[in-house]
Amino acid sequence: MPNNIFIKPLFKLSQHSENMGEAIIHFTHDDYNKELGHALIEANNDAEAISAFLREYKDSPETLRSYAKEVERLLLWCIYIGKINISSLRRTHLQTYQEFLKNPVPVEIWCGPSVSRLKKDGAINENWRAFADGLSGASINKSLTILDSFFNYLVQANYLTGNPLAVDRRRKRRQTRVANIIDRYLEKDEINATLNALAEFPANNETQSFQTIRARYIILLLFYTGLRIAESANHTMGDFKQRKDRWFLRVIGKGKKLREIPIPDVLLDVLADFRKMIGLTSAQPVFQEKTPLIPMKNLTDAISTRRIDQILKWAFNLGAETFELKAPHKASKLRSASAHWLRHSYVTYLLEAGASLKVAQENAGHADVSTTMHYTHVAETDRHEATNQITLGED
Repeated sequence: MPNNIFIKPLFKLSQHSENMGEAIIHFTHDDYNKELGHALIEANNDAEAISAFLREYKDSPETLRSYAKEVERLLLWCIYIGKINISSLRRTHLQTYQEFLKNPVPVEIWCGPSVSRLKKDGAINENWRAFADGLSGASINKSLTILDSFFNYLVQANYLTGNPLAVDRRRKRRQTRVANIIDRYLEKDEINATLNALAEFPANNETQSFQTIRARYIILLLFYTGLRIAESANHTMGDFKQRKDRWFLRVIGKGKKLREIPIPDVLLDVLADFRKMIGLTSAQPVFQEKTPLIPMKNLTDAISTRRIDQILKWAFNLGAETFELKAPHKASKLRSASAHWLRHSYVTYLLEAGASLKVAQENAGHADVSTTMHYTHVAETDRHEATNQITLGED
């Protein structure tokens, strides 16, 4: 491939996908994988099929941007290297493309610093490149996962007869299933050290006092509910529901799926203390209460996910300082922790307490119980204790 070719972006903005991929239909018309029946989308060619797929995500800008980037990269490879259209791709093409992602060459025309696609005058920026560098293994897996969804969509829409990535993705899932063990969770002493550090933190004014109280509440809320960080930011006190003296938190989670999380008594006590400390009039949430689940100091505005993450980083750093000398491994672990670690901790200790996989799956909102089964470290203490009995000592 000549080094003096300028690879142009296929679209100006990810939100404007209507014309994306038009150039690709000029290279080949093999279409071996194209469905002969009636498609469920208005698409007479690959360009229109690609646009239909991207329009499904027009209400989720971040997802659209991520998906458009990976589809565009594949299309550029098809145009400049594969000389093939989407409906003619075979599995061997995708294997070649996967190798290309590791090392896009010639580097001069494929890789470069991140710059705007357009110049200030609206012209295409000739310094734009599709990649910053070759992709890491994790980034390649993310790219293939997105493309897998892309091809599945075209199959389900009766535009393609099959997914050229399907066999490879199934094989990889089988290969990685055993190795996918959740270990990013916190030990109880690590969580308690963080809570104690917050309790001892010198608050010099009302704002600092509120921030410290709220940080403690956030940790306990996430630990006792297993909420995702976005879920904790997008719900209100009114989402607590009481039925027959039992409390539940009603959550609309990932994929807009509804679930209700049982609330243990210890969290009800934490909630009552928090509400009292921040000046709410009742210890328990009232019906359809609008106070955000995690409020700002004005008690009317919800805190952002970014702010929750910042608060937890600060709190975990306080906890890490208490381990710095006696347990540096725990200190470094706390400094790496995030909100999602508390979610993992929730599932871990729920299973350790004797809950069934089904209960843990439903409480956490896992779409598949196989996700819950990744928490195999729950049994490691018992295995370690049993193994520790091995000895060369004679009876």
